[in-house]
Amino acid sequence: MLVTTSTILYVAKFFISITDPNPPPMSFYRIVYETTVPYIQLIPKSTIFFPWVIVSAIFAEITIVSFVFSFVVLIVGSKFAEKFWGYYETVKFVLVIGSVTNLITVLIAIISNLFRSDGYSMDLPLGGGISYYFGFLVVFKQLIPEHNIVLFQGLVNFRIKHLPFALLIVLSFWSILISHSLYPAIPSIVSFLVAFNYLRFFQPLRTEPTLPISSNDSANGSILIGDASDTFQLIEFFPSVTKPYLGPVFNQVYEFSVFLGIVTPFNDERVQQSNSRAQKRQENQVNNIVASSVAERRRQVALQVIEERISKETPK
Repeated sequence: MLVTTSTILYVAKFFISITDPNPPPMSFYRIVYETTVPYIQLIPKSTIFFPWVIVSAIFAEITIVSFVFSFVVLIVGSKFAEKFWGYYETVKFVLVIGSVTNLITVLIAIISNLFRSDGYSMDLPLGGGISYYFGFLVVFKQLIPEHNIVLFQGLVNFRIKHLPFALLIVLSFWSILISHSLYPAIPSIVSFLVAFNYLRFFQPLRTEPTLPISSNDSANGSILIGDASDTFQLIEFFPSVTKPYLGPVFNQVYEFSVFLGIVTPFNDERVQQSNSRAQKRQENQVNNIVASSVAERRRQVALQVIEERISKETPK
């Protein structure tokens, strides 16, 4: 459904742009960016008149390149999350993270543009898949933090848990040095923080079965709100060298949020449940890797036996 929605909105935006009675001159810019559609896309100046774009802009891509990239991210990310959460929780995750990210992003953009008297930027579209990209990265960090990504035959090798921080740094420098704007740094940072807080404090999940679940599983079992595991603390997203400095700051923010009633404090039972859940996820991942290795070895042995039989039966 998510991929279908994204495709429909992009196709609709394309046809609206080519049927515009007063189209701009045909150019490379228009071929790439086409015409903005204020009642589909997140445009700061018109969001107040079309508030539903907070949701629709999640799937309304700005360019064909971003559409293709978001298409791939949605397929890979949603299929992965669905194995652990089920279909409806995955859809809810994308809608919640995308909507809240778009809302905060457009508010920051409006305030920034008004402060700088930048009328041009008020007409530039925001939103799209960038509202949930980092949401899925946080999901990967939560569910498979020790998984290694190997590229170019081992030349590039890094763990999933290091990816969000590295990409946030890259996009921040991109905004400062290349785009000279708040985009794409602000929506990326907001998406990261919104996704973390949702998964950490608010996401409801059944405690049993632990891993994985299917979309037709029964709703039996107690509900665990959030992920209080030690491995999913905000400080774990940052390099070890920064932890002595950032740890006290994050703790103060957490305590202040508890004081204001924004989040519910974790008790020992919730922490223990979440740690057990995280441990089982890791054990399940290790077991899958071992099972795959065993299956691969058996396949190689079977092929070797077949080759030996063929060589013996072949007349010399």
